[in-house]
Amino acid sequence: MVVYQKNKDLRKKSLIGGLLAMIMFFTGAMISPIDESESSVETAKTEQTSKTSSTSKKKEKNSTKQSKKTSATSSSKKKNAKTSSSTETSSSSKTYDDAANTAFASELNTKINDVLRQGGVTDSFAVMPNGSSLIDVVVPQNYKYLPNSQIQQLADTILSAKENCFKEWNAKPENNYDQTYGPSLYIKSPDGTTLAKESFWGGTMKRVIDNN
Repeated sequence: MVVYQKNKDLRKKSLIGGLLAMIMFFTGAMISPIDESESSVETAKTEQTSKTSSTSKKKEKNSTKQSKKTSATSSSKKKNAKTSSSTETSSSSKTYDDAANTAFASELNTKINDVLRQGGVTDSFAVMPNGSSLIDVVVPQNYKYLPNSQIQQLADTILSAKENCFKEWNAKPENNYDQTYGPSLYIKSPDGTTLAKESFWGGTMKRVIDNN
């Protein structure tokens, strides 16, 4: 009985450590400090812009007609440029299919387990692609019996990891898929039990299992 309790406590510590490591990495990594040198440059640019603006106003009084013609021509060119740019962007985006989902699942699997190892957690997760629009994150079997609050926390953390990882992965030139958000997420145990799943509209996780 004592041995069982010790093992149970160790598993809880392992999970908590893993959650903390994942939260710190996948939320903290998205926050970058402001560079003071960049701030100074922006201030200098603002001052220079003010001076240029003052000089420009004097010149505009003597060239109103010419300015209107130039503005009309520039506006026409901008519209054509925007149309062309929009067409190029649309044509350059690729369809997110089964192969893309498999590649992303592999990326997420590597990221999550790397973070767990860095946090000193011995447990590992398995990220499995499911068609082109779903991924299953399979957690250790004992996670199935965790309290509802911990299962919800686990699900929410993995959802954040999935979304942040997808944004970074899809921003790479070799990917650039026509997908704003990652595939829908399911959290499962090895025996196939669903612990939590992403809501239909996305953005939140709904716990499915009930352990009271």
